[in-house]
Amino acid sequence: MAAQKTAEKIDRTAPKKVARSLDEKEDKKAKKKTTASQSKSERQQRKRYLGQRGEEAACDFLVKHDMKIIDRNWRCSYGEADVIALDGRTLVFCEVKTRTNMKYGDPIESVTHKKLERYWKLIHVYRSRNAIRHSAVRLDVISICVDEVNEKAKLHYVRDVYAHC
Repeated sequence: MAAQKTAEKIDRTAPKKVARSLDEKEDKKAKKKTTASQSKSERQQRKRYLGQRGEEAACDFLVKHDMKIIDRNWRCSYGEADVIALDGRTLVFCEVKTRTNMKYGDPIESVTHKKLERYWKLIHVYRSRNAIRHSAVRLDVISICVDEVNEKAKLHYVRDVYAHC
């Protein structure tokens, strides 16, 4: 009879233990999901902030080189122009690429021929929407590599990308 009572005790506690372990597994999964989503949103925020800092640095650079910023983050169906400036009478579209390391190569390498074709279409849309007909147009690229440890940045400026293709 004592053996039966022990068996009954085991039988009664076993489902509770299994239920607890399932709850614990679900809790762990839920925690992983929230941690993963938090870290993903944090990464997105960091990336956005890095991009904004890069665009600020690019604008400062262009202004120091006697250009007037006329628009930022202009969008149309073909994409976004990071910075639009005037260099004398030339309308300058500037693509800004900012990275924290060279793991995926130099930021300027991410400006592909396909992206340049799309940019040309974007330029035509901008000119037509703003009734700009007779000014020269140029596409420049600024790549910025930020060393977060030393808080220094290396800026590389390519003037008139189409001339280099």
